[in-house]
Amino acid sequence: MTTMLTDLLAPSDTTPDWDLAACRGDATPDAWFPDPSESFDYARRVCARCPLVAACATYAGETRQSGIWGGKEFRRGRVTRG
Repeated sequence: MTTMLTDLLAPSDTTPDWDLAACRGDATPDAWFPDPSESFDYARRVCARCPLVAACATYAGETRQSGIWGGKEFRRGRVTRG
């Protein structure tokens, strides 16, 4: 079974409906966790059409996530590339 990015999002009463996330069910999970020298254009394009882009980036910062969240690259909750 492949873990999807949205599978990592903990449900709660205060978070958006993550089922609406554009990355939900994405078949290229490696694109969401690029090496520092790799482009994240694919993930950025997916995020650009997502209705939860701002909430996603906020969640990543508040919960110290790494990877592409809200069209930005995070490392332990800090934006490393935007």
